[in-house]
Amino acid sequence: MALLLESQYNFYKAHELELLKQYQGKHLVISDTLQVYPFVSPKEGYRFGVKNFGAGNFLLHKCIPGSLNVVHTINNCVEV
Repeated sequence: MALLLESQYNFYKAHELELLKQYQGKHLVISDTLQVYPFVSPKEGYRFGVKNFGAGNFLLHKCIPGSLNVVHTINNCVEV
């Protein structure tokens, strides 16, 4: 995992309980500055992340209990 995404992943891990209370079920974009942006759909979050931070510079993660066990990496930028 790239260092940038590792710090975002670690941020999610450290704040998982509070994020679950506030955003459970949402798709979260976590920026390089560790700001959190919630979205209803992953498509919406992905488009926002690419537009505002550039591909590969944000973490998109569904906020559900136990979700840290599943990590997907998108290696190319395609329109979804």
